[in-house]
Amino acid sequence: MSNALFDVHAIDLCHRNIAGSIGSWAVEGPDGWVVIESGPASTWEALEEGLSQLGVRASNVSALLLTHIHLDHAGGAWRFAELGVPIHVHRVGAPHMIDPTRLERSARRVYGDRYDTLWGAMKPCSDNLVHATTDGDVVEAGGLQFQAIETLGHANHHHAWHILGSGDLFTGDAVGMRVPDTDWITVPMPPPEFDPLVWNTTIDRIETGPWTTFHLTHGGTVTDTGAHLTQLRQSLSSQFDWIAQSQDNADRWGAYSSLLRTSANQYDVSDALFRDHASPARLDMNLGGVDRYVAKKQAQTSI
Repeated sequence: MSNALFDVHAIDLCHRNIAGSIGSWAVEGPDGWVVIESGPASTWEALEEGLSQLGVRASNVSALLLTHIHLDHAGGAWRFAELGVPIHVHRVGAPHMIDPTRLERSARRVYGDRYDTLWGAMKPCSDNLVHATTDGDVVEAGGLQFQAIETLGHANHHHAWHILGSGDLFTGDAVGMRVPDTDWITVPMPPPEFDPLVWNTTIDRIETGPWTTFHLTHGGTVTDTGAHLTQLRQSLSSQFDWIAQSQDNADRWGAYSSLLRTSANQYDVSDALFRDHASPARLDMNLGGVDRYVAKKQAQTSI
């Protein structure tokens, strides 16, 4: 992907040795390099190697842009901070980059003994390097302008990043996750901030924006943005409805897995890809996210 002013390079972090599971983006502008998404600390060496292959040192990166603070996107941000690289992140997430105590504690509750292997160490970023962004803010780095586009629903601290003057949008999880080498989208619905109504508003906003290319953290580049958003909206709606109505299902997890397998079959997703990208942890995440949202709404209506 290239433009007269910049080049976009995908770096596969091969998290858990799974190709295409998590990616970072390195943008070469007229005055330097910008990285979007650090990935987790456990894949730092892969990111350094990817940058090295492009002829750039991590210490020479002009800025790190984060879409949100979930560990698969931002867990390694402190490695850039240690090198003096400025970090730009949603204002709600910024305090957790400076003091990640609560973020790490919450993640350790979820992942238990697997935490260190999956995500690696979590360390504070110097507060003078963490820059809180709000919707519409423009970050100038590498000779380019990156505009923060608030895109909530998956998380309440989510920005996509638009290179002004182009059709390129770095989407984080705002448009879901795509299984590599297929067009099948998986919809991450994690607790505690997942909100389907807010997410649909985000999809509305993205549909009417000036972008023609999505760069996903999970799944590479998408150029057929209309078809992608149509599938995302339909999948979000159908999965939410199924999960919300399935709480009495004795084999809920197995039934949900079968539902997704049927969906994946329409896009020729192999058994190996399905196992890697529709893992038990991701299925549990969605069940938990919808259950929490439903319980919250029920509590609000009972007051």
